Amino acid sequence: MSNADGDPNAPSRGGWFKSVLAKAEGEYSFLKSLTVLSLFGTLIGAYFQNLSAYENKVTAQAQADMAAATQTFTDASSALAAPLNLQQRLITDYHNAVAAGADGEDTSFESKNARETYKTYIQAYADLSQNYNLLARKVELYIDMASDLNRNPTADGTPLAQEIDMSLLNAYGFDCEQHMPSFERHAKDNSGKEEDRSKVVLTDPKTKKTLTIDWYSAKHHVLAIETCFEINQQAMTAVKQWASASTVDPAEKTRFVQKTFDIFHTRDSNQVLRLNAFMSLAMFDIDKIRIKYRPNGFICGVPGVSAALSLFGKCTPVKTSGPLG
Repeated sequence: MSNADGDPNAPSRGGWFKSVLAKAEGEYSFLKSLTVLSLFGTLIGAYFQNLSAYENKVTAQAQADMAAATQTFTDASSALAAPLNLQQRLITDYHNAVAAGADGEDTSFESKNARETYKTYIQAYADLSQNYNLLARKVELYIDMASDLNRNPTADGTPLAQEIDMSLLNAYGFDCEQHMPSFERHAKDNSGKEEDRSKVVLTDPKTKKTLTIDWYSAKHHVLAIETCFEINQQAMTAVKQWASASTVDPAEKTRFVQKTFDIFHTRDSNQVLRLNAFMSLAMFDIDKIRIKYRPNGFICGVPGVSAALSLFGKCTPVKTSGPLG
């Protein structure tokens, strides 16, 4: 059948219409594919843009956390070490002066040296006594919390009903000679029973309530050191009288010679161990902060893969406090 012009080779009107439809359908399919690819490309671009913003935020947070933890460790170590060292020196110097019979001579080397040491000690003691609570809270915030790999910074928390402090340690009978730091979580007693020595549970003799000291908490170390420091400060009456050029109470001198010096010697040794334990834990926690922000690797940046692997504990994102976290 020919067309209207009688040309047998010309396409019929129906065939022409079909060809136009086929061409339009092809162009539509192409545009549809192009739209899908464009949308997919937009999603990929948004994903990597969000990932880049997240990584920048994590990098900034890592730098801030590491700087704060390091500075807090330095400040806390210095604030604790100075008065502890001066206290130990005064007690030892008085013991040596008594042994040499020079404690009653104001012009003796021991007495003159003690006068100068005591001035520095009083200032260090005042600084620590005034700021130890703040120091403990800074250690908790910038070392304990920052190194907690499971802590969610966006969670709405409330303060604990019973925050540990120096008053509670005294009220619950903390013993500076017996309650020493330990990081053994799976130790065995004499009977072979497993016990957690990294915690000390104290009981109030009046209320029977319990208070737990966790030696994996840098804050608890600071409070324990300060508690024992204050106990020594209150007990070293004869030493303070002698070092400040005041009249030494004979009864206090006798008590020091016969009883308290040996106790002081034990406590001083324990304080050195406590300070070392605090510093070891703080450095361990600072390293945990570094590991916390260590890159997961390229595979964790692939869309979909990171979410899938996070179900198995891999590619777990660092929790931040904003909408990107």
